[in-house]
This record gives sequence, C-alpha cells and structure tokens, in this order.
Amino acid sequence: MNKLNCSLKIRLAKDGVFFGPGVLDLLRLTEKYESLNAAAKSMNLSYSKAYKMINGTEDALGFKLLDRKIGGANGGGSTLTPECSEFLNIYEQFSQELESTSEEMFNTYFEKYL
Repeated sequence: MNKLNCSLKIRLAKDGVFFGPGVLDLLRLTEKYESLNAAAKSMNLSYSKAYKMINGTEDALGFKLLDRKIGGANGGGSTLTPECSEFLNIYEQFSQELESTSEEMFNTYFEKYL
C-alpha cells in the first residue's frame, strides 16, 4: 500500500507564472549539453517552445539566462550566465527548504493518516 504524502511544485510568478520545474529542467539540461537545442530535444520540446520559455523567463527576471553562440563550422551552443547559475542555486535551495518544512507540517497535520 502506498503511503500518504504531499507533493509541491514551486512556481514563481509576476503577472503570470514564468518559472518552475520545467524551465529549471530545461536550463539544467542546457548546462549539461551546452545547447538549448539538445536540451529541448531531450525534453521532447520544439526549439521554438524552449526559446519562448527562456525569453519569457528572461523578460520576467530582467537578465539574460544564456550566453548563446551562433552555429557555424563548429556548431553553436549555449551556456548559463553567472546570474542564471546564481538564480538556479537560490531557487533550488528555496525549494529544498520549502519541501522540508512542508513535509514536517504534513506529518504534523496528517499524523493520524500515516
């Protein structure tokens, strides 16, 4: 039998949601592959959808997330900007703390059902 649990998805918003697990995954995969295109493909996203996700997040945050190198003989690529790396680290730390706190609260409130 599965144990009762809770699940959180942390999203950041201004006028609307602009950052969450999907954009985080896209950026971490871009970091891994040094390519937005490769990251998008690994997530089964079109490049245009991935590009729109990045641009929307950049607009909301007010800084660039990626340093892009245009393709050529050696191909293009993308790397995270220092601001992006710092933002992702802060977001991940915040998420981990929030999940830990929520688990403690969940166990307190739902102790009878666990």
